Amino acid sequence: MGRFRLGLIGAGRMGQVHLRASAESSLVEIAAVADPVDATRLSLSGRGIKTYEAAGDMLDAGEVDGVLIATPSKTHVDTVAEIAARGLPILCEKPCGLTAQEARTAAEVADRFNVHLQIGYWRRFVPELKRLRDELHAGLLGDLYLVSCFQWDEAPPGNSFRATGGGAFIDMGVHEFDQLRWLTGQEPTNFRVAASKTTFAGKVEADPDAVQLLCDLSDGGTGLVSLGRRFPPGDACWTQVFGTSKFAESRFFWPPDGEAVFLNALQDQLEDFVQAAQGGASQGATAQDAVAALAIAEAATEELSHEVARNNAR
Repeated sequence: MGRFRLGLIGAGRMGQVHLRASAESSLVEIAAVADPVDATRLSLSGRGIKTYEAAGDMLDAGEVDGVLIATPSKTHVDTVAEIAARGLPILCEKPCGLTAQEARTAAEVADRFNVHLQIGYWRRFVPELKRLRDELHAGLLGDLYLVSCFQWDEAPPGNSFRATGGGAFIDMGVHEFDQLRWLTGQEPTNFRVAASKTTFAGKVEADPDAVQLLCDLSDGGTGLVSLGRRFPPGDACWTQVFGTSKFAESRFFWPPDGEAVFLNALQDQLEDFVQAAQGGASQGATAQDAVAALAIAEAATEELSHEVARNNAR
């Protein structure tokens, strides 16, 4: 059998990363791309990839076995519905909508048409994190006091995106919220938020440069999610676990090697999706996992808005 033919909808920044991640796979190839930008399609055509202006045209051609959605988050639910109606399995980039309700709608549509819907929380495919999760679930660290998850970007996106992207908890934090649940097998509750008043090059009211979330974990420990827009060493993600028996730290995404870890995890995620689309088991995130991450992000964002208002009143 040949490689699984994946159709990519959206060839922007994340779509281009997926194209790179799939290049070395023996199981899956991105066989066609739908993107409305003429220059993007021209560039991809020059690399021998079939391109379409509209997703519907790509689907009508009948030459793909499944679809990867890498369009802006606000389009996720409608795109899931269009593909599910064709009966094709779907890998949707995080967060699968902008709200928990949108993720629920996507899950309901996928169930209605009986198609596999997987969400792109790639941390689940990082070997170092998988080993840490196995240790946690085996009780090797004892009972947990604190699990801290950090994501700090080298530089922020443009101010126009920051003003409309929902803020760090939705734009960035959903990865940490999914990771926290997946690593521990526990549910976060009782959210408390702190926003840094430090700014570097202009204040973006809806998106402070650094935000922290503290929460309770369902088995009695505490969770911390730390998000920052400026980290001079480069884009970085890491986690620390404090247990009664052991401390563990994983700098699983760290300069200068973060990109290689990212690409390898994305390739493993694509191959996991193919196996699931063909009836096998999946280690990936489900639509219900997306609902849970977005519900936490919404609660954190509401707390953040109160914190920003308090800071502005001082």
